[in-house]
Amino acid sequence: MNLFDHAASGLALATVALTALAGCSGNIALVGRESLPGRASQPVQSEIVGTVERVDMGSNEIHLRPSPGHPGMVTYSEETRVTYLGRVYPVSQLRFGDIVAMQMEKNSRGNPHTHMIRLQKSTGDWAQGRNY
Repeated sequence: MNLFDHAASGLALATVALTALAGCSGNIALVGRESLPGRASQPVQSEIVGTVERVDMGSNEIHLRPSPGHPGMVTYSEETRVTYLGRVYPVSQLRFGDIVAMQMEKNSRGNPHTHMIRLQKSTGDWAQGRNY
């Protein structure tokens, strides 16, 4: 290898190193940043765990055992489903005493609302229920 080849190799290596350092020097990642305007306006879903007192299917409400910092009533929609042991069930399968985890959001009236419910502990025989 002659002197010219060494110089060209060194220049190429320096260019790659500077490019890599420039790309890593600042916090320029856009994926997953909460400060971006598009994501900041979207509601952040939280999850609560509660014990079912009753389900009012006429008004699409799940009433939970009162606990500090958690709503006593959560609304749901016709599309809301309950998952348990890898299967999907309608909300009507919930029973008194079932322990559920719900992804919470606010409905158009500002009330607690859920679209997704995970049954964590069942008081009944969910194996008998219909799978949807």
